[in-house]
Amino acid sequence: MAAADFDADTYIRAAAPMLGLDLDEERIAAVIPFLAIAREMAELLEAAPVPEGTLALAPVYDAERPK
Repeated sequence: MAAADFDADTYIRAAAPMLGLDLDEERIAAVIPFLAIAREMAELLEAAPVPEGTLALAPVYDAERPK
């Protein structure tokens, strides 16, 4: 999905019940700018050059695994 196709209002209304959130219109309107900022940050990260062979992913934390 292209960033221009993303509808924050629709996403919030669909995701909120799945997260157990009961958001009124005022709160929905307040969340929309934060999703716009998150989209901008994601676009910056996706555009950052990563030289071949340099990407080292961090280990995944697993509370069940002994240290």
